Parts: sequence; structure tokens; C-alpha cells
Amino acid sequence: MPENVESLYIPLMANKTSEPRIENSLSSDVIRVFTRSGKVNVVEQRSSADAILDGTIVKYTNRAISYDSNDDISQYRSAMIVDVELVRNDIEKQVLWSKTVTWSTDYSASDNKAEQEDREGQAIDELNSRLAEELYDQLMNSF
Repeated sequence: MPENVESLYIPLMANKTSEPRIENSLSSDVIRVFTRSGKVNVVEQRSSADAILDGTIVKYTNRAISYDSNDDISQYRSAMIVDVELVRNDIEKQVLWSKTVTWSTDYSASDNKAEQEDREGQAIDELNSRLAEELYDQLMNSF
């Protein structure tokens, strides 16, 4: 974390994908990771923060990556791309750090539609968790 940044505000990330509410769980995971670290004070009010960590989910994909001998889908890959900026919370709004973070995860297909939706939901949960950790690691190792 840059010098003089002791408190951080993390607003709800923007979602530029067609996947509804995906920003809610990613934002929660990012807040959880930064809070758990104890290296920066995550605050609930923008006005109380030294810096703001803004993020935008720019892409979410879920596509087939392998097929079985009957030419049925056997595996999917979910991937997410997030643009993030750490901005000083003052009049100048100086960008202190900017990064694009990407993660993907694979999961098995199912013939059962409800089970397939559950598996995609679990893949999204894993993406969110991994992206939050990766974002934290990259930001903390940049300074």
C-alpha cells in the first residue's frame, strides 16, 4: 500500500457484463480480503478514507472447452476480467495504482439444468474469491 494510505474505501464494483449481480459477491470478497489482512483499515464512509479502490468487471465469459465422444459438452471455463484503480481521496484524485486482473476456472458439465446452474454459480464464487486474493496480492506487492 502506498505511503500515507492507512484507510481504504471499497465501493460496489461496476458491472459492465450481462451477468446480473456478479459485482455484489466480488465486492464483498474484496472487502473481506482487505479487512482480514489487517494491513489497511477498510472504512464504510468514502469521506473517511485516504484512498478509494474502484473496480469494474469488464468481462465475464462461460464457454465450453471440451466435449465427450458423443460431442456433448463435458467441461466449461468461466473467466472474469476486472479493471481496478487505487485513487487518492482528495481534491486531485491522483491514481496511485491501476491494474487489470484476470482469472479463470474450469468445471464439469451436467445434463441436469439445475445442477449445471449450481456448478456455474460455484465457479463464479471461486472466481470472485481468487480475483479478490489476486487483487490484494498485486496491490500490496506493488509498493
